[in-house]
Amino acid sequence: MDQAVEAVVQILLQIGERVVEVSREQVMTRIWDQPGSPLSAFKTHYEGKKISEIRNDSTIAQCRAGIEEAFKTGHSSYIEYVSHNNDVAAILTFSLRILPCHPDKNYVFLIIENITRGNENKLVEDKWKLAMDASGLGVWDANLEDKTIFFSDKWEELFGYSRNEINGLDDWASKIHPDDAAAARKKMHEYLEGKTDRYYAELRHLCKDGSYRWISSRGVIISRKEDGTPVRFIGTHADISNRKQAEEELRQTREMFANSFHHSGSGKALIAPGGKWLEVNNVICELTGYTKGELLDLHYNDFTYPDDIGKDIPYVQKLIAKEISSYTLEKRYVAKDRTVLYTEITVTLVRDEEDNPKFFVCEVIDRTARQKISDELKRKNRELEAAYTDLLNKIHQLEELNHIIAHNLRGPAANIVFLSERSGIFPDEEALTMIHDASRALQGNLDMMVEIARIKLDKKIQYDTCDLGEIVNGIITQLQGIIYQKNIQIVSRFEKESVSYPRLYMESILYNLISNAIKYRREDIQPVINISTRTVDSRVQLSVKDNGLGIDLKLYGDKMFKLNQVFHQGYDSKGVGLFITKTQIESLGGTITVNGKPNEGCEFIVTL
Repeated sequence: MDQAVEAVVQILLQIGERVVEVSREQVMTRIWDQPGSPLSAFKTHYEGKKISEIRNDSTIAQCRAGIEEAFKTGHSSYIEYVSHNNDVAAILTFSLRILPCHPDKNYVFLIIENITRGNENKLVEDKWKLAMDASGLGVWDANLEDKTIFFSDKWEELFGYSRNEINGLDDWASKIHPDDAAAARKKMHEYLEGKTDRYYAELRHLCKDGSYRWISSRGVIISRKEDGTPVRFIGTHADISNRKQAEEELRQTREMFANSFHHSGSGKALIAPGGKWLEVNNVICELTGYTKGELLDLHYNDFTYPDDIGKDIPYVQKLIAKEISSYTLEKRYVAKDRTVLYTEITVTLVRDEEDNPKFFVCEVIDRTARQKISDELKRKNRELEAAYTDLLNKIHQLEELNHIIAHNLRGPAANIVFLSERSGIFPDEEALTMIHDASRALQGNLDMMVEIARIKLDKKIQYDTCDLGEIVNGIITQLQGIIYQKNIQIVSRFEKESVSYPRLYMESILYNLISNAIKYRREDIQPVINISTRTVDSRVQLSVKDNGLGIDLKLYGDKMFKLNQVFHQGYDSKGVGLFITKTQIESLGGTITVNGKPNEGCEFIVTL
């Protein structure tokens, strides 16, 4: 209601210097003055008071009677009165109009107008003094009974017509654009019939030069017949063509943006500075598996991959600080079905009229398929690198095996040849014994070479679930005699109690490492062997640590796992056990390392 009142008041202020709202009790409830009006200084003298409290004279009596008539019949009244201004020794003539055109039927308006200046007695014609043209508005005054209409000079400037070229209301109505005519008639009828509390319309009107201008039209009924039929209808016209053009350009821009946003092949989203989703297109919904409603209830970080939360904060800060105009980066999100999405996002910032951040425009391009291809290529490359490394290892192993065969078989074979060619040197029985021993040594070396080759080349060996405690206890049972005799303490601490590994290999590895720890013990202290497992980088490590003789790794580190290497003299050792152990471990992709110092023991670490 207040908006409707303000709209009427703005029109009435074009008529007079002061507009007063008066209730049925004849209380002056509100007062509005033209900017710069001398009446403004006395506004507080009247606001909130009854008309009868001003003074008791014939003018006030006419005014009170006119107000009562307006409420009873809806008729307007016009009063002129003279005021003496002692300060300037002048006689001022004012007009007072009583108009029952308030949107609320419990109020009427009084319009006060100064119609003389100084000693001038010339009355300004009852056409609102036309001084309102200075406001830039074109003024119209229509008599609905005889369908005549009056236009101000400013109105003529707006449309190019002279007063004589418009023959009444019907002629003027014909100048409305055909597409707007129906809407114009509807708005006019709704107001005149009391269905709306104010008249306002934005219409296109034909100008004299043949062009159409967008015009905003405001109006108010200021007098009616005794039966309530409207008679006098006044109002203003304002040219809003520039505003309409700007609105149309804005509409087209918004339409282009909306089409680009909603029909784009990539995901588009509008995000508030706080991270709340404001709008998303269908591509975002299809990509994430969420509905639009679900997304708008989420925060930006709610489905960002945890490791990528905050990844773009430095760029956002630069956007806000105007250091950059946009940024692009790769970011991961989590779809509704928990699938990880690899995307490339491009973000720009839209600011409001006061240059404050309004929202971010985010373009999301799905790179998941490309990422899968990239990951697959990386995997293939790793497989190629592994195959290349494996090939080099096999070549090295074959060379090593060739060296071993040449070294270990040449001696026994040469002995057999020597004895067979020089049969007269030794007695037959002794020669046969020597040939037999050489043959057995040759057979033993051949068996060992075959076993090593089998281990290196067998890639289809079956894996078992190995209970490490059970295997260690079995080895302890095999070595129980020497363990008891030498008071050897074996301690097991398994973080990982069972592993997937060929049981035959695991038993061989543990047997060799434990038996070596027993063999190379120190006699001056109680031997202690610690066997444990732990997980490092998702791989199981098996440790066998003793407090025995140890080894000088500076001297022997590079020979530790070579064949036929013996580092402690006086022990029944052929230097084969660690070589076989290393071969078994590496054939399955594992590693074995050793730490140790002389007289401080050794620790063998097997990474499975």
